[in-house]
Amino acid sequence: VFKKEENEMKKRKVLAMLLAFAMTFSLAACGSSGGNDDQANSDANTESGSDEDAIPDNEITGDPSAKDAFVVWAWNTDFTTLQDLLVEKYPDLKDRLVFVNCGGSSYYQDKIDALLDDPSNELYPDMMLLEVGYVQKYVQSDYLMSLKDLGITDADTADQFSYNIELGSDKDGVQKASFWQATPGCIQIRADLAEKYLGTTDQAELEKTFSSWDSILEAARKVNDASGGKVKLFSGYDDLKYIFLNGARTVGWYDDNDVIQMDPAMEEYMEYSKTLYDEDLTFNTTMWGTDWAALKDGDGEKSEACIAFAGCPWYTYWSLTDTWDKNTILVDAPVQFYWGGTGLAATAKCADTDVAAEIIKSCTCDKDFMTSIYEANGDFVNNQKAISDIVANNLKGASTFSLYGDQNIPEFFSTRGQNVDVSLVTAEDMTINETLFPAAVTAYATGESDKDTAIKDFKAAVHDTYSYLKVE
Repeated sequence: VFKKEENEMKKRKVLAMLLAFAMTFSLAACGSSGGNDDQANSDANTESGSDEDAIPDNEITGDPSAKDAFVVWAWNTDFTTLQDLLVEKYPDLKDRLVFVNCGGSSYYQDKIDALLDDPSNELYPDMMLLEVGYVQKYVQSDYLMSLKDLGITDADTADQFSYNIELGSDKDGVQKASFWQATPGCIQIRADLAEKYLGTTDQAELEKTFSSWDSILEAARKVNDASGGKVKLFSGYDDLKYIFLNGARTVGWYDDNDVIQMDPAMEEYMEYSKTLYDEDLTFNTTMWGTDWAALKDGDGEKSEACIAFAGCPWYTYWSLTDTWDKNTILVDAPVQFYWGGTGLAATAKCADTDVAAEIIKSCTCDKDFMTSIYEANGDFVNNQKAISDIVANNLKGASTFSLYGDQNIPEFFSTRGQNVDVSLVTAEDMTINETLFPAAVTAYATGESDKDTAIKDFKAAVHDTYSYLKVE
């Protein structure tokens, strides 16, 4: 009886959190400008908030009515650091750049889509920032210019990580969006808790522990038993979703005939999540929730804590707390994955293609300029030569956050960025990956639905959202 009541309480908690964060779209997925969990929570509450009709006004800097205005659109303030560096390099841009922050990722597409067919509007974007989750939607359209039409050549982009070039290219291989960040994934481990509950802080030994899903499950049981449930290996099965979604998949969400399909790895994730839930091996949190964030600073005795979080460069720099400073060990997940990233693209009716070319070339191709981005905000930049220089010269970024022992953040990620696979990315990924599929995982993991029903409901939800995708 008690076990049944406990499971029901867990189930209600997880479903409530899922509802609360159903509209949270990779909130910090492009986070670089000092982003943190407090800001992410604020964005989450805004995007799924109590007043569902409340859409924030655009925050606009600069004069969009100026005759020579050059308008740049984004959903957060990440571009402002780049803007400062650009104005320093090109002083004439100071009074021309107009930056529009729409106020949140979930509003971005609706707001900007309304303008793309209206070039006469003074807020028509000359340049757009595009996140991984929907970059393909615009790249595959006629709304963007190709880099070659801007005078940016393959030689200019030769040092970019190849996966980012693929993300920014259409089905014919024409690159239209160019990324300034690279975002290979990892697992971040809290050293003090690893030593206490896993018995080591040695990176090689921890790599073995996190090298397979079976060994991770074994470690999760070990930590849970040793701590009496006060410490868990991971905060929630939701923390593992990007490893599966952006690394383990080998089959896209739909086939060449637009029939919705389920990758076996996604079914594996559903089963793995259910095992973690049934055995009470996590705290069943949802990313960016307040309880999820609190677990980063727990001591494992008076307060609950977890040992590991999925991560990537921006997350390591900006979303781990002071508790993790000089106390973090990075290791690989069972598969290489990625998480987030931001591209720049000029629109088809861009008012000044020379300015667009200057911005894109500086921010995403120029080794020295991109090194200055790293020094200004800590971004792991999308330029392999810049990263090599940063590592070789031990250059310091804006963040003072450092790892445990002699690990180095840029050095760790430098080789991981070469192994990312984005061949399955589609225009529909953001909604499917962030909302529809997590709902199916939770329904099955908590026992709300059996797996067949959860998958059936998921496919129906995808079809309802994208009517051109078919269920068979």
